[in-house]
Amino acid sequence: MKKLVVILLLTVLLVVPAACAGRAPEDNNLGTDQSGITFPGVAPAPSEGKGGFEMPEPSPTTPPAFDISDSSASAATESMIVRTANMSLIVEDVARIIDQISNLAKTNDGYVVTSGVWRSGERLVGSISIRVAVGSFDATILALRGMAAEVTSETTSSRDVTEEYVDLEAKLRNLQAAEEQLLRLMDRAEKVEDILAIQRELTRVRGEIEQTQGRMQYLERTSSSSLIDISLQESRLSVKFNASNNAVKTGQTIRFAPEVSGGFTPYSYAWEFGDGRTSTSLSPTHQYTSRGSYTVSLKVTDDKGNTAEETRENYITVTSSWAPGNVASNAWNALGGFGRGLVNVLIWVGIFSPVWIIIGAFVWWLTHRRKKKAAR
Repeated sequence: MKKLVVILLLTVLLVVPAACAGRAPEDNNLGTDQSGITFPGVAPAPSEGKGGFEMPEPSPTTPPAFDISDSSASAATESMIVRTANMSLIVEDVARIIDQISNLAKTNDGYVVTSGVWRSGERLVGSISIRVAVGSFDATILALRGMAAEVTSETTSSRDVTEEYVDLEAKLRNLQAAEEQLLRLMDRAEKVEDILAIQRELTRVRGEIEQTQGRMQYLERTSSSSLIDISLQESRLSVKFNASNNAVKTGQTIRFAPEVSGGFTPYSYAWEFGDGRTSTSLSPTHQYTSRGSYTVSLKVTDDKGNTAEETRENYITVTSSWAPGNVASNAWNALGGFGRGLVNVLIWVGIFSPVWIIIGAFVWWLTHRRKKKAAR
């Protein structure tokens, strides 16, 4: 058991630090066990008694089990450059440009990482991240510039990860060698405590192997394709407007409200209400003094001089409301109607007057007769 612990400690102290340093010592003293297992830089421990592992003296001519040379590893590994870019573009139509960028990524042996479109205040904005083949990086940047009405910012960066990758290769080889040695010790272990100790060390070494391989795969992936992040803002102006009420009476107040998207703030406004009056307010109020139907238009100009306009034909309908002149006119019309009614009554009485005389005479005679009878 003591001999096994000594071997494990020497393996951890000498093999793993060599892996982390990314290189192996140039002059290694080699020790061999009776099964022929070699331990770089490990001096053999004294022989144990019966039941232990015996480690014979190393042969001075024994060749190294593995030798890692930085110069040979560097020569075998091609240069690995990670290239990235960030761009901010002003475009006419955000949704359409995102589709075009997606197709551009596919054309250049790439793909879309993320994309999205949303509204920020009065503007439509979006973003998209793509990866393209490293050989198509410059051509893709040129194509993106061609899609923009304006490039507001652009940054590119390059990072050489070749040295890191070479060190990881060396570390991986050392870790794999340590794993192999631990597996051989596991095959020879007889006691439960020996097996458990080796198993714990083996688990730790394998964890480092997985981490190292994962980092190497990440460097391979990021150096074989380039990441480009693009932010998009819409330049196309879109204008609409509404009125608080589009069927009013003369003198009634109407409030108009614009709906503007795209372009570059601040905006300027030019309203025409159809009755010869105008306004440059954001949300003006207006009163019409005459009956009729009115066409309203709004023209918006952004900070870059882009314009957009909306016109709504016969949008406002105005009818008459109360006024002194209207009251007099209505009174005169009412008086005229009363006179006409009175004349009609007189005419009716004149036409039917003989009948009324007869009826009246009969009623008088009947009443007079009853009075005489009552007097008797």
